[in-house]
Amino acid sequence: MKSNNKVTGNRGEELAVVYLQKKHFLIIERNFRTRFGEIDIICRDGQTLVFVEVKTKIGHDFGEPEEMVNKSKIGKVKRMGEVYLQDKGINVSCRVDVVAIVLENNGSVERLEHYQAVY
Repeated sequence: MKSNNKVTGNRGEELAVVYLQKKHFLIIERNFRTRFGEIDIICRDGQTLVFVEVKTKIGHDFGEPEEMVNKSKIGKVKRMGEVYLQDKGINVSCRVDVVAIVLENNGSVERLEHYQAVY
């Protein structure tokens, strides 16, 4: 990943955490890595465990951030979530959410969308 992309991604994850906390989600873990990849944010929404994929872009070139989360990516997050549940030895209801963020060139938020229960 290019260093600019990493900076943009980190900024997006920070914004997503603040947003989710304002919605009373309890952040449990960030950047959980498995053999399948990484879950950006793991949190609780009430009694539901939520695996959150964050996609952040600057501007609108090459599409919107949520367009980058396809069926394959959601499947990867689901598999990573299953590994997380197994590793922690927990059995709770869970879901996958997506937070899509578009930043302006100066780093300010143009748009933040939270898509709940995409899986």
